[in-house]
Amino acid sequence: MPSSPDLAAQLAAVRDRSTCRITTQGRKTGKPHTVTIWFLVEDGTIYLATLDPRRDWVRNLEKTPEVVLEFADLHVRGRVSTVDAALEAHIGRLLAQKYWMAWLGSWFGKGAARAFRVDGIEPVAR
Repeated sequence: MPSSPDLAAQLAAVRDRSTCRITTQGRKTGKPHTVTIWFLVEDGTIYLATLDPRRDWVRNLEKTPEVVLEFADLHVRGRVSTVDAALEAHIGRLLAQKYWMAWLGSWFGKGAARAFRVDGIEPVAR
């Protein structure tokens, strides 16, 4: 959960955006690695999911779970954790509702290959 009602309101305001920018720490170089990804916000919680677990950002999180997310003017940091099977299935359904490519994949039995919850969310001063 966000640390303040204001942050929860800011997350609610960005929940319908299609993408965010994620910065992870490179697992080999240790340098910041930034890419654009899909995301979900539900009840003030940020979820990240991917259909391809081989993506660099996913493998980087396996080594160092700290993350910075950029949603236009809102920048937050947190620590990701892997979710259990029930929550992963729920996130997969949310993903299919928000993104047509995920919905299409769900028709072929493809879903989120990895899913994460972002904990300890706090704003980043810019």
